[in-house]
Amino acid sequence: MMKRLFLIGAFACLTMNMVAQDSQWFVQGNFVWNAWYGVGEKSLVAPLHKFPGGGGKGYTGWGISLAGGRWMTSVMALRTKLNLWQMGTKSDDGLAADKYWTLNEQVMFNVSSLFMGHNPYRLWNCIPYIGAGLSRNMSEAHYTSDLSFGILNTFRLTPKLAANFEIGWNSYEGNGGIALKDRKQQITFEFGLTWCFGTSKASKKADADAIESLSQGEIDALNAQLADMEAENEQLRKELEEAKKQK
Repeated sequence: MMKRLFLIGAFACLTMNMVAQDSQWFVQGNFVWNAWYGVGEKSLVAPLHKFPGGGGKGYTGWGISLAGGRWMTSVMALRTKLNLWQMGTKSDDGLAADKYWTLNEQVMFNVSSLFMGHNPYRLWNCIPYIGAGLSRNMSEAHYTSDLSFGILNTFRLTPKLAANFEIGWNSYEGNGGIALKDRKQQITFEFGLTWCFGTSKASKKADADAIESLSQGEIDALNAQLADMEAENEQLRKELEEAKKQK
């Protein structure tokens, strides 16, 4: 019985956290460094050989990402993300580069708000995400599908602005110029900014409560002034009565 009550209480707390914030929009812009891995490469085990200066001969490149979305609750958001990058290939003939774009729809989960409650003044938020989308090799005019997941970290700068650090992983497949016959993987590191706009229902409620509290304070002040005036009038009435009696 106690275990059931505990589970019900935990579920209620999570539900309250999820509805604490509602309908806040955001846009993001990042600089991206990325590395690509073919089938058979131990990319999850030893990705450092393709880092800048790591001595690898793999596919690496730089680019930008643009994203926009909406926090449906303090825990869950939907995001549309566009990545644009150039991938360089080192070979004996020199350095070649292909241009790509990837468009993803992603679901994001703010685990900081999930486990610690909604706090608009929190310095750091950890936000895992998962999604899927479409990618195109513009240099070879090929399309392919992809899956994406990663972790977005935001660091509060102002009430509307935050710094980003994001680690992502994309998995491509199909017959396009990116995947060919086999699946290829891509790791990305992104640095940028997030700007939030619009007011959540929670913020609107807080503003309404503040206005209501201020109005009640003003009413209390007026009531106090009226009470003082009544007391002064009563004192004047008594003084007039005393003056009449003395005459």
